[in-house]
Amino acid sequence: MRKLLKLLLFISLILCFSFNILLADTNKYVDEKLGFSIVPPEGWEVKDGKPYNLAVMFVGPADEGFMPNFNINVVNLPGEVTEINEDLISEIKVQLEAVGEYYGSLEFISEGVRDVSKYKGYEIVYTLNVDESLSLEQKQVYIIYEGRFYIFTFTSLKDNFEKYLPAFEKSLSTFEIL
Repeated sequence: MRKLLKLLLFISLILCFSFNILLADTNKYVDEKLGFSIVPPEGWEVKDGKPYNLAVMFVGPADEGFMPNFNINVVNLPGEVTEINEDLISEIKVQLEAVGEYYGSLEFISEGVRDVSKYKGYEIVYTLNVDESLSLEQKQVYIIYEGRFYIFTFTSLKDNFEKYLPAFEKSLSTFEIL
């Protein structure tokens, strides 16, 4: 019995040590005011999003003159908006099309329901053609939880989108509402 207790204690210590190493290697971003945390893409710079009316921005390395980036916006919703439905998606798409017209043109690539960590969400992927020499691809992911609308936007040059998408997806999978 004593050997079994020692073995269990040893296993517990190893598990705790391993867990602490995993936590030490992450630079979790925590926004207590907005009530969320996320681990930014590895090696990406964390920037204050407030000047841009965002919660936070994560900026990747310059590649072909453009820095891929990922930002989070959190908006308090009116009480009648409690879920992502067809009306909300239609409104989002109208707003995106207006932005596309302002900057050049916009082409929707895909959209659909998806999970973000343990939350139900929705995503829209589109290309924003600013001019003949600049095409950006963006993925926006949306979650509604307890009266808040979480908007995650990943932006990259169209040609580099697939290169940086895994870093965005890995980071997004760490999102937690506190």
